[in-house]
Amino acid sequence: MSVYLDHAATTPLRACALEAWTRAQRDLAASPGNPAALHFGGRRTRRMLEDAREEVGDALGADIHEVIFTSGATESDALGIMAGARGMRSRDARRNLIAVSSVEHDAVAHQREVAQRESFSWIELGVNREGISVLPDATDHGDYQPLFGGRLALGSMTLVSSEIGTIQPVEGFASRVRTAGGLTHSDAAQAVATMDVSFARLGVDLMSVGGHKVGAPVGIGVLLAKRGIPMVTDRPGGGHERSIRSGTPDVAGACALAAALTEVVAERAAFARRSRDLRAHLLNHLPHGVEPTVGALASSSAIIHLSLPTARPEAVLMAFDMAGIAVSAGSACHAGVTRPSAIMMAMGHSEDSALGVLRVSLGHDTTRADIDAFLSALPAAIRAGAALDGVTRVRNERNEEG
Repeated sequence: MSVYLDHAATTPLRACALEAWTRAQRDLAASPGNPAALHFGGRRTRRMLEDAREEVGDALGADIHEVIFTSGATESDALGIMAGARGMRSRDARRNLIAVSSVEHDAVAHQREVAQRESFSWIELGVNREGISVLPDATDHGDYQPLFGGRLALGSMTLVSSEIGTIQPVEGFASRVRTAGGLTHSDAAQAVATMDVSFARLGVDLMSVGGHKVGAPVGIGVLLAKRGIPMVTDRPGGGHERSIRSGTPDVAGACALAAALTEVVAERAAFARRSRDLRAHLLNHLPHGVEPTVGALASSSAIIHLSLPTARPEAVLMAFDMAGIAVSAGSACHAGVTRPSAIMMAMGHSEDSALGVLRVSLGHDTTRADIDAFLSALPAAIRAGAALDGVTRVRNERNEEG
């Protein structure tokens, strides 16, 4: 029997999404047409796409005209951040600063290289020991002063950290960015399943959601963008998706995303309660030496980030894999690379402590039996890590002697 506890990386395709995707593909095969075409096939396909757009908007608290379909949250992050920043600079050349939290997914963090190639400045906000971003204030001096000096183009802050699960103060951040005259972007990919996410209420200008985080297929996502904000895209072409993201849209994927989001919203309250209970059960039965990295009140109920008494997470993950349990040492994008978590380092942890971490993430089909299986396998996984710690220690001592 296998146990899947890596839902923050990707969650299984929901039956409703598969049904919507299959039905759409069947309809498209029977009556093909590009949504941009004027003939009957194009009109029918366009109606399918716009129905999906409206359903996605309803699920996320957005107007239909604010919904831009993309290939996923990674593209939505890149497109939202850079198109928004370029748009602001096109209106005022002084606005060449992008400010982000230091708990962002790589899809956001790695836009730094793109931004700097385009002569934008980039700063990261600090975090406290709990992994919560420290909000800048107009009276701050030093690194944060440019935010309030007419230079800020865009600020980006995730709603829930994909690695450690902390809930970030996005509304307060958006208020400060608005005061500074900039746009605000938020990656909400990890928040939708457990939090009442409303684009209209959150106060941001741009928001990203990925399909495979909510039970839709891989390869579909959405960027919500307020009408009227300046955006200069690097994806020109046929003028699709408000001329911001060109390319013939994935109509079947959009239909599947709409179905998945509608079901997620309908089940959200129940899932949030169940995941809190499962989280509490797990935390109440941890062995000595294993501790949660952040407090329960500061984080999503669906992401449990643990600190382990080992600096060799690869051995821990291998032991869990041999036991048929899928977990992660952090963001899935770091898989196979043993290096300290940048987020943990930003929180003030040592390098060894930043290595010895484990992420358990829950989904709508996670059961108490899954958590019990994880708890049963955890001691042996820790021993595997400790054994490799010992091998590393002996090798280092021999190297020093040599």
